[in-house]
Amino acid sequence: LRCFSTSSDQYLVVNAVGKDRTGIVSELTKLVTDAGGNVGDSQAAKLGSHFSLMMHLSVPSGRAEALRNALEGCVLEGMSVICFEDDAVDPNAVEVTPKIGYSGEFSLSGADNLGIVHRLTSALSRNGLSIDKMVTAQEEAPFGGSTLFKVLGVATASEPLSMNFSPDRVR
Repeated sequence: LRCFSTSSDQYLVVNAVGKDRTGIVSELTKLVTDAGGNVGDSQAAKLGSHFSLMMHLSVPSGRAEALRNALEGCVLEGMSVICFEDDAVDPNAVEVTPKIGYSGEFSLSGADNLGIVHRLTSALSRNGLSIDKMVTAQEEAPFGGSTLFKVLGVATASEPLSMNFSPDRVR
């Protein structure tokens, strides 16, 4: 069931992280549903022995504070939950400012080494690029017993692009 929001809704961004176990998403989304809220965009990932969940919620304005208190005050075994207000009237109808002038995918695959994420993200930042999405992973190399590192992501640059902007410079 997908509920469509109205202008009387308030929007929250929820970030929950803690020791992984069965039922975390179910328990958090029950609190949302009980408050008359709806989950829009969300992302979840297991990282090591921990689980992380980010959700963008719409909730009737009169229930937003109670939902925020319920989420942040919930006692889920080993979880930490924090909510942020999104002051957009309707995030799907809002004109994004500044506008995106460039969007491109990036990937890197090779031997893992100390500081690789820092060097990659520093190069993106120096060239005026912001990270919209990024996923990293490590795996054992098929031959040789070393560790391989992989990263996939999307980077953007806002308008107006500088005169010397060149996505090729990052390569």
